[in-house]
Amino acid sequence: MSHPGGLLRWVGLCAAAEAVGMTAAATAARVGASLAHGPTGAAGAWGVVVLGGLVEGTAIGLAQAAALRPLVRGLRVGRFVAVTVAVAGLGWAAASAPSVLATDDGAAGPPLAVVLGGAAGLGLVMGAVLGTAQAAVLRPTTAPVDQRGAATAVRPGAATASGPLTAQARDVARPWRWVGVSAAAWTPAMVVVFAGAQAAPASWPTGSVALLGTATGALAGAVLGAVCGALAPLLHAGT
Repeated sequence: MSHPGGLLRWVGLCAAAEAVGMTAAATAARVGASLAHGPTGAAGAWGVVVLGGLVEGTAIGLAQAAALRPLVRGLRVGRFVAVTVAVAGLGWAAASAPSVLATDDGAAGPPLAVVLGGAAGLGLVMGAVLGTAQAAVLRPTTAPVDQRGAATAVRPGAATASGPLTAQARDVARPWRWVGVSAAAWTPAMVVVFAGAQAAPASWPTGSVALLGTATGALAGAVLGAVCGALAPLLHAGT
């Protein structure tokens, strides 16, 4: 069962990260839409959207790594962030590009229920794909060895290459459980993201869209962190 302090850490880190990430992504989407019909065309719009996705992926990757580090011995933070950027950041940019580059013909969009259902499906699939990539980084690491080649224990609180350890930090015996954790967390989080996006009419100025992105990201991140924090102990359950 998740410790209350650990759960709050997850919620706080992910809420802050997604507030930053969704502010960048929402701003990039609005700026990209205006660039798509200007001198820079689709290339300029695509570049801005990718940049927003990179910010979002980096922010959530750093947040999740910071939340996992007290539990996972030898967590390779750089690799964890890199795969998160590649899957979540660039994936979000790719998913956003069609709507950014599309021409507004005034036609009514699909019903909200359909949009949110699609968001849940997208979150489930993206969460599973992201979780698979991240789980590969959570595989058990080799224990440190001394000069005689003997394995040495790392005491809780000691500094390691990935930061200080807690009493709960140890190798992850079942890293692939993170796939299910990630899918379960991103499903409701993506619903929140799309619900927020639907609330911004095209007439809103970029600043207002950015503020809505901040609020939406904070809420989505809190949901993401709550689910991840509650289920993260499953990585060690049964060991």
